[in-house]
Amino acid sequence: MSPDLIGYLVAAGLAVAVAAFLVGRLTGGGATRRRELEEQLADAHEENSRVAAEMEDLLEQLAAARDEHAAYRLNVVDHFSGTSDLLRDLTVQYRSVYEHLTKGASTLCPEGFVGLTEGLPVPEIAEPSAESEREEEVVSYEELEREEEAAPYESAESGAVDDDSERDAPPLSL
Repeated sequence: MSPDLIGYLVAAGLAVAVAAFLVGRLTGGGATRRRELEEQLADAHEENSRVAAEMEDLLEQLAAARDEHAAYRLNVVDHFSGTSDLLRDLTVQYRSVYEHLTKGASTLCPEGFVGLTEGLPVPEIAEPSAESEREEEVVSYEELEREEEAAPYESAESGAVDDDSERDAPPLSL
């Protein structure tokens, strides 16, 4: 055999070997595995995009819930602040009516209303009362009850003591 023919055969053998290697590589088990991995990677990218969209939606819902909660809290604060103002006004008006009735009772029929005193024995309404002031209010209320028990109401017609008459307790202050 001639050296040229041997060179051609070697070159042809190498070309066939390279072609077989490439065909084997593309159609062999490694190619299938590579395609599976590429599909898994594409699926993972798709899943990450879906999860990112869901997370963004959840973050928007959380922000909306926080805004709604903050608005609710402001409404609650406004409601109870308004309620406090209305109760304070009502207490002031009740106190004025009580003082008016007390003044009228003491001037119009002083002998029949011994239990009533001028004004209410409570601290100023505008000031929030501390725990010690509440204890003082309770003591004042108990003292007022003792005074009423000591001087029961007299009947306006007979002048006698009427122990069976129903008496309302003095009003409680807020």
